[in-house]
Amino acid sequence: MLTARAILGQYPNAFTHLAGDLELSATHCRSADEAQKGSLVFVSQLGQLAAVLACQPAIVVVDAALAAAVPTSLDFPCCFLQAGQVRAAMGLLLQHFDGKSERFSQWGDQHPTAVVHSTAVIGQRVLLGPYCVIGARAVLGDDCRVGAHTVIENDVVVGPGSTLHPQVFIGARCELGARCEVHPHTTVGSDGFAYSREANGKPVKIAQVGIVRIGDDVEIGGNCSIDRATLTATVIRSGSKLDNLCHIAHNCDLGENGFYTAGFMMAGSTRIGKNFVTGGNSVVAGHLTIADNVELAGRSTVTNDVKESGQYGGYPLQPLRDALKTLVSLGKLNEMRKKLNALAKR
Repeated sequence: MLTARAILGQYPNAFTHLAGDLELSATHCRSADEAQKGSLVFVSQLGQLAAVLACQPAIVVVDAALAAAVPTSLDFPCCFLQAGQVRAAMGLLLQHFDGKSERFSQWGDQHPTAVVHSTAVIGQRVLLGPYCVIGARAVLGDDCRVGAHTVIENDVVVGPGSTLHPQVFIGARCELGARCEVHPHTTVGSDGFAYSREANGKPVKIAQVGIVRIGDDVEIGGNCSIDRATLTATVIRSGSKLDNLCHIAHNCDLGENGFYTAGFMMAGSTRIGKNFVTGGNSVVAGHLTIADNVELAGRSTVTNDVKESGQYGGYPLQPLRDALKTLVSLGKLNEMRKKLNALAKR
């Protein structure tokens, strides 16, 4: 339950009261198409407003362009708040309805089946789910939440306010910053893929003795794999967001505030600058350097250093405008071949 007054109190710079009773509360949140009585609803299009109000929501958040369309009186109690951008407002308010706290707190502070080594250091208000394992000398900061069957190995450090969902693995000595979130079935600190060959061709594994170091406010989706470094650290810097099914190889360094969408893969020892954005299923080869503020279209492949900021796409990688022209040309390749053969015959 969230009252309009609480919203203004917690986010005074993000919302403005337009009309209605600030003591009204919303018990749930719905989309504009599925608004219900008593719900919190976000409205960004004028055509949605009348249909939403017919459902008698408790709190309606509109963007600045719709402020003049807000009615001054209604037949039912409703509070109107204005946000600069509706999408940004969703980022602030939807967390109050996601139920994540209950998912972890339902077991109490520590489920009886949780296995915690006697030398582990557990902060205040930490929630430990069923069958999770906390290894020797591991440190969990205040307000951490650890899901069922999650394994945190020896000497791991997890910063305050971080959430590890069920069936996450954090390998020995790895470090996670504050307010990180790691989703189910993700592995942080698996061995990097490194082998040499004997004279007879037999592979010999090179032990991976480094770690993974993750900054603050990093979110990692489900089914991701992040390899530990050979000697130093694989680094994911603060503010980065990884979608599901991403693979980060050993010795890589990912800059601040990057967005890595589903299916992204990168080989080892590559350094990516800050504010990186990539479309789905993109690939970055090993031992490369990518500049700050680079954006890749989906299914791009990077095989050489990218030295300048900008938008790129395709394989071989090109500036995005050129890559789109190449993509259009590929669709006409058979037609072009036929014309070329006809010209050759003439």
